[in-house]
Amino acid sequence: MKKIFIHAYMAGNLGDDLFVRVLCERYHNMTFRIIADDTYKKRFKDIHNLKVYSPDSFIVRAIDWIIYRQKNKKRGFWKLMLKTSYATVHIGGSVFVQHAKNFSDAYELDNEIVTMSKRTYIVGANFGPFIDKKYYNDYYELFKQYKGIVFRDRYSYGLFKELPNIKYAPDIIFNMKIKEKVPEKHQVLISVIDMKNRNGEFGISQYSDMYQKFIVALSRQYLLLGYNVKFISFCKYQGDDKVIDEIIELLKANENRISACYYDYDFQICLKSFIESEIVIGTRFHSVILGLITGKKVLPIIYDSKTRNILEDMGYDLFVELECLEYHLRNMANLIERIDEVQNVDVEKLRYEAQGQFSDLDKLFKR
Repeated sequence: MKKIFIHAYMAGNLGDDLFVRVLCERYHNMTFRIIADDTYKKRFKDIHNLKVYSPDSFIVRAIDWIIYRQKNKKRGFWKLMLKTSYATVHIGGSVFVQHAKNFSDAYELDNEIVTMSKRTYIVGANFGPFIDKKYYNDYYELFKQYKGIVFRDRYSYGLFKELPNIKYAPDIIFNMKIKEKVPEKHQVLISVIDMKNRNGEFGISQYSDMYQKFIVALSRQYLLLGYNVKFISFCKYQGDDKVIDEIIELLKANENRISACYYDYDFQICLKSFIESEIVIGTRFHSVILGLITGKKVLPIIYDSKTRNILEDMGYDLFVELECLEYHLRNMANLIERIDEVQNVDVEKLRYEAQGQFSDLDKLFKR
């Protein structure tokens, strides 16, 4: 069995974890390897063709120490994984955002992946936002060295479409197979994020207070309409849990019809929350995708251009932007009416097209 190294953002984020699951499930005859903290040995324990190496394990630390002593090179185990794997798959969503004017560290990491791997592929990404031409130009040249790149939005594809190794297909999660059957409840599921500490070049912290007011007001309206309200956290590390606790505290008068789902180790619990709900209010990008593939009425809250770009690709025109939260706060009844009347997109078409995310890997693995 060929050994494939996965380079991904592993910080307990449900969306990124689902990427890895879909990849490993599709190529069950391949052996995948990934470096992630010890929690992932439990989180991915059911993925039988995936080996998780913890940075704190004895073998990883020992190899790091030996390589550093012999060659004065850091991250020796990670580099060894790149060199000894049949291929490297860089899988993720917003992995090419220019977070700072000095982007050399991020670029050098990506450059190392390409130069040290036998063959490198990018799956599921979008490019940008970026703030200067040099960032774009440097990656344009770097992307020429990849064996295959599949973007998840037409905007990113359009930036590099002259390159022969560039493709477009809808998001990876459209490839997920929803097998579980759960009775639907009269319930609204709300995905939230923490905006307080999101500063930087594309900061959204300025909308934090208004965002919380909007979520609280929308929750109260649905409670008045007789719905149960459930909140879902995709990533504890990025503050989703904390925001949910703050919002529930403000809604405590109705706590008998309010609940929460916190992603930790069991993704099935989160998936069940989508299946059992009627309506999904999605801030996390993949809460929108999961809402669509489970056939729910979905209101996306756009905090990043990636969501807007992908909604435009799908022809989905119901969404709320952060700049307009105050307006919708004043016109809540109209917004709820629009949610109730929204028509779902052609999920089967998107599911079929999303297989294109793996077109290069299908050829490589002869699937």
